[in-house]
Parts: sequence; C-alpha cells; structure tokens
Amino acid sequence: MRFMLLMIPRGYENAAPGAMPDAKAVEAMMKYNESLQQAGVLITLEGLHPPSMGARVTFSEGKPEVTEGVSSDVKEVLGGYWMIQVNSKEEAIEWASRCPASGNETIEVRQVQEFEDFPEDVQEASAEFTESFSNTATENTHTTHEAQIHQLITDQQHAICTKDVDQIMSRYADGAILFDVKPPFQTKGKEAIRQLWKDCLPYFPDSFGMETRDLTVTVNGDLAAAHWLFHFTGEEDHPAMQMWMRATTVCQRHQSEWQILHEHISVPFSPENSQAVLTLNP
Repeated sequence: MRFMLLMIPRGYENAAPGAMPDAKAVEAMMKYNESLQQAGVLITLEGLHPPSMGARVTFSEGKPEVTEGVSSDVKEVLGGYWMIQVNSKEEAIEWASRCPASGNETIEVRQVQEFEDFPEDVQEASAEFTESFSNTATENTHTTHEAQIHQLITDQQHAICTKDVDQIMSRYADGAILFDVKPPFQTKGKEAIRQLWKDCLPYFPDSFGMETRDLTVTVNGDLAAAHWLFHFTGEEDHPAMQMWMRATTVCQRHQSEWQILHEHISVPFSPENSQAVLTLNP
C-alpha cells in the first residue's frame, strides 16, 4: 500500500520567496529520511518552495484564471511530501509520528488510490490509459537505471584513474566478489578487495586514463549486468597500457543505490601457445 505523508507547515502560506529551513532542522530531517530509506519503505520525497513563488489556477465557469502566489484566504499549504510503501495505514501513521517535526507542522497521511481500488466499470474505462502509462513508466525506469549503471562505471573508472581507494570502495556491496586478471582467482568481501586495490595502484603511473568500448547494460528489477572492453591509456611503454581487457559487472540495487556485487576482469588467450592476447586485432 502506498501512502503520501503531506507536510503542512503553519505560516508557510506567508513565507517569502526563497525561504529555507534552518540547518539544524534539515539535519534532523535528513536522519529521518535516511531511516525511511534504510527500512526500504521510501519511494520518493520532495520539498516545495513557498507558495509566493508559485501560482494557482482556478476555473470560473470553465475558464482558467491564474493567480500569482497564494490567495489571502488560504490558511494551509503544502510544504513537501514523502511517498512510502507500507503494509497498512497504521504503519504509515507510525512513520509519520517519527518525523522530527516542530509544533508548527502537521503531517497529513493519505493513501494512494490503486487501480484495483476502483469499481469494475471505472477500471474498464481507464484500462487502456493505465496499461499505456504503466508500460511507459516501466520503460522510463529501465532507461533511468541503465543511465545510473553507466554513471556508476564512469565514476568508478575516474576513481581508479585518480587512485582514490575510498571512492573505489564506495561502490562495492559488502559481500562483493572480484575475479581479477592476477592472483588470487577470487577476492571476497570489501576489506580484501580494498587491500587488492591498495596493493596494485602504486604500480600504475602517476597520471593515466581509461578507454572503454562496447559498453552494454542490461537491467532486470534490482539486478543489472554490464560488460565492456577497456584498456589503460598514458605511458605507452608501461606494461598496464599494453593490454585490452574484458570486464563484466553484476550490480544490485540496495535502498535505491546501485552497488557492485560481482566484478570479473579477464584477458583472452591463444589456445595455440597459451599466451595472453593483448590487442583487439586477431
């Protein structure tokens, strides 16, 4: 069941354009938002600028009339919202009750209307649009997730090129497994992977880059797989710059964030002489 927790701050209808909450209030709210995320119930959240920066459109005899800001007779306005998914109204109320709100703030708890909630005749009338919208939303979600995986790989490569071990490790899941081009055959867990990076990065030049080709990403729910070819660029006579490698990464989405669950780096070899094939040319 989806619920919206609507934040209604008293006096916000009179707030000046650009008004913002103080830093302490924001810090407390971020901790609350993090608890929602960690519990896996948070879908999305947004804060809204004051009504003085917006407008209202009313309809008199079917004709739209626009009023800048907010009318003087308005007593309550929306300051922001959370969209959560929980098992009951009671659970939604419990989450709303945990919010570090002030005495001037009220949270209204409203359940989202699901397609199945409507009578059969209403469902039939809206079925075509609902199906079309659902398909579009699914496609958009896939596109967004694919873009996030592309960005994760780009950010990871940048962290490698700058030899920033903390940034490299920030993208691995706790139980990640790495199959590298050099022994051991597999490295399990973030601490072992961190040590592997710390051991190998000093052997790279002070300045180098990475070239990537044929990056392909496939997303299915909370799992994604990506594969590509790459090589390091920089000092031409450096051993690491003289080989193309294959990379395969399996990512898992955890609390709306993609993490590397499995990573496999390899170099093909020739069966004729058991030697590594370092170039893209046959």
